Amino acid sequence: MSSINQLHRLNSLTLMLAVAFAGTAGAAETTLPTVEVSANAARPDLEPESPRNPYRVETTGRFGSEVMTREDIEALAPRDVIDLLDKAVGMNVSYQGRRSPYFLDERGGGNLTFILDGAVLPSSFNRILQKIPLAAIEQIQIVRGSTSLVLGPAVPAGQTNSGSGINTGFVIIRTRQPKGTELEASAFVEQADKQPSANGQSVYGGLHFGDPGSVSGYAGGMWAGKDMPSKMTWFDGQDADAQMLVGGLSVGRFSLGVTAYHDEGRFEMQRGVTFSGTLDASKWYYDPLKTNLFSTDMSFAWNDDQTTLLSIFNTRYDQTEHDDSFTSSTTSVRLFQEKTSGYSLRHNARFGDTLLQAGTQYTLSEGFGPNTNTPYNNWRTSVNGWSLSGEQKLFGGQVVLDAGYRRDLKHIDYSASSTSSTLTAAQIAALLRANAGKDLAPAQIVTLGGRWRISPMFAVSGRYFDGDEGTSGDFTLRTQSGAPLHPEHQKRRELALEIDPVPYFRPTLTWFDVDIKNLKTLPTTGTLTYVVDGVTYYYYTEGDSHRRGLELLVKGDITPRTSYSAAWTHMTDNTTTASGVVTDNLGTFAPRDLYTARLSHAWELYRFNVSYKRAGPWNESTSPMGTVYANLGDYDRVDANVMRDFLLDGHKVTVEVYGRNLGNQHYATRYTTGYYYDRGRTLGVQLAARL
Repeated sequence: MSSINQLHRLNSLTLMLAVAFAGTAGAAETTLPTVEVSANAARPDLEPESPRNPYRVETTGRFGSEVMTREDIEALAPRDVIDLLDKAVGMNVSYQGRRSPYFLDERGGGNLTFILDGAVLPSSFNRILQKIPLAAIEQIQIVRGSTSLVLGPAVPAGQTNSGSGINTGFVIIRTRQPKGTELEASAFVEQADKQPSANGQSVYGGLHFGDPGSVSGYAGGMWAGKDMPSKMTWFDGQDADAQMLVGGLSVGRFSLGVTAYHDEGRFEMQRGVTFSGTLDASKWYYDPLKTNLFSTDMSFAWNDDQTTLLSIFNTRYDQTEHDDSFTSSTTSVRLFQEKTSGYSLRHNARFGDTLLQAGTQYTLSEGFGPNTNTPYNNWRTSVNGWSLSGEQKLFGGQVVLDAGYRRDLKHIDYSASSTSSTLTAAQIAALLRANAGKDLAPAQIVTLGGRWRISPMFAVSGRYFDGDEGTSGDFTLRTQSGAPLHPEHQKRRELALEIDPVPYFRPTLTWFDVDIKNLKTLPTTGTLTYVVDGVTYYYYTEGDSHRRGLELLVKGDITPRTSYSAAWTHMTDNTTTASGVVTDNLGTFAPRDLYTARLSHAWELYRFNVSYKRAGPWNESTSPMGTVYANLGDYDRVDANVMRDFLLDGHKVTVEVYGRNLGNQHYATRYTTGYYYDRGRTLGVQLAARL
């Protein structure tokens, strides 16, 4: 690919920049210029209480939300978006070198909906996220519990031949808007333990124009590339070439924003290491992977208390999947495309101490492949939903109550399912007609919330969620016996105590309880999968699931230039019940304990950051290979970086030296065709110049 050749040429440029900046660092000025930011830089869409924020979370639910700002992203220095989410409180990311590479579980389980600038990402999100450049992101918001019903649909629009049910939270990604006239270029070089060196570059620029009182706007653009090669004995390399354009216009009370994004690259699936130490022979990779996204959002502020918001989006995901072998000439190439489009229309209205939020969303998902004999790769489904919520402040805001209702109706334009791998075109057409034009039973959710500010030091909050999936899936979910499956039903409860005695010690203790009926799980005995048209699918069984736990978060500012946070997520109960048999799953499929911590300190022109994660052990991994008992998790990971600002010819330059997994622990989080070990210690340097 030409873009990859370009990345290799830029590798030498990165090294020359490192030498040049190192040589001039000693002569750099120590007084940095004051950055002037115009009034246009305000982002009311990011303010938690602003009616113009399309992702506003109820006051009672903010204790369960986590926001990672641009400053947080720079301080944590993650490898990619997946690595960044792994540092979130209560989040556990596991990796397998197969078709669906990443699994993200929060507080012991659940399904997350990902939204990028208003665009609901398709089911292939875990192959999309790791290619989005961190330089393009302004903020990531993790909303746990999914009680903020206006954010998005409760059920996925695409193919759901899986165990997915009602989503349990949202991950909202906002891209950067220029804060004035700015230009930023960055480059990095890094090397993981016993791996070839990797490199990446990015350029971001933008400007504001006009008068905020009449007509104003902004325009920006970004290019980013990376090249992370790998040895054939490891095989987890990837490269990417990404471009983004953003623009906005404000005329009086009307605002318009546009995002256009494209990336393309290669993504290799790591080789597994078996119990005996041998390497799996599968050579599985995607080349190319392509993502195209276009979204536009509009808002009209009727007055300071009432705003109407509209967003429209379209995404397209293309993959060329190569299923080869390291030990033979066996090869297979499969093409697949997935489109998602839709809109969201919302209105936020405040009447004194009362806030009403109403919205409707429509999401259409299409999957298709060029081969007419693979009907499972062809579908067209949609979700049309609406929500209404109200929030009431009492006693001068000391007490806040809210309630919400959401209803999502899933419609199948067409889909196909079969048990034969030799279908004629006429048979496929008959299947499509037989599965067309169906409205599934609607998903319905009711939520309640309350918060009481007992005193300036203490506050208690509680949330309740009751959701019915409405259907067990639009594509036939098969059981080994042929018995039918039933819709999933969830009840979730959360209670939190927030204490704010002093700036350097602000703890929050949360108790959570998740009770799910008819949860879809994979069987552990007998034949686990079946094949349709060369594609392997899981059989499913169902049972009840109950998870309880505690989460303690402590954060504070020790000094004006020193801050910290530390969190502990502890599962007290994790059981499943099937056929009257109760199984204790604590430490079985996920860690019982997760610890995260972060410390940041600034000294003169230096900034120091350290992050820590401890994941407890678990010992089972289920996949098409069956249920495997393996030693997973049980690792400590420390990341650290040092940043120093310089002034060169009137321009700010930041040099950052960083290290990930400094303990060089080659831990594994899943076992399918073998263990998939972490790369271990990674050391690197990054240079960023802001003009």
